[in-house]
Amino acid sequence: MDSPANPDSRPNSPGFLSRFCFGLFLSFFVGLASCAPSEQSNLGVQAFEGLTLDDKPVRLSEVSADRIALNVYGPNCVPCIKEVPVLNHLYSELEGNPRIKFYMVVDPTVFVDNPEQMTEEEIIREAKVQMGSEIRKYGIKLPVLIMKKPFRISRNQGLVTGTPETLLFKTKPLVLYYNFIGPISEESDSSAIQKDRKVMFFKRMVGSS
Repeated sequence: MDSPANPDSRPNSPGFLSRFCFGLFLSFFVGLASCAPSEQSNLGVQAFEGLTLDDKPVRLSEVSADRIALNVYGPNCVPCIKEVPVLNHLYSELEGNPRIKFYMVVDPTVFVDNPEQMTEEEIIREAKVQMGSEIRKYGIKLPVLIMKKPFRISRNQGLVTGTPETLLFKTKPLVLYYNFIGPISEESDSSAIQKDRKVMFFKRMVGSS
């Protein structure tokens, strides 16, 4: 006579349902883990590279500092201009810290009317001329990088959707860990800048305090 089947093996038994649900739960999280983006390819930042105004290449993944701050600037951007005194103040404080690099970066395509009709070299050349004028006009003290592809400002996709915006990266590997949308602060008085809560928060986030 055949022995009775194990009741937990029947499809409608509580034991079977428990194991079935656990299997689905486990499969779901395994799937999430396999689809999670690697820090090594954080939104393409490993490929970010720019040129200084005197044509020196800077590849962000090769910067030796522990932290990198990128302030994204745009021409004719009133909040960007109002933020300059705060950026200059922060740069003067961070300049002597070897653990932190602070750059102002620009998407060169925002300086020309028809970038699709120009080569990247032509676009960068024009952006350098115009950015040099912006630096003199507004007294910008940060080192400026004219960014190459794939860095671009895009409302629909990409890492940066507008200006101003400040991105904070850890290095080794290069990973974005925080971004400030809009100006850090628009204070212009030195004593007010030092007391500004948003400025103090930025310094804490970048690791200078």
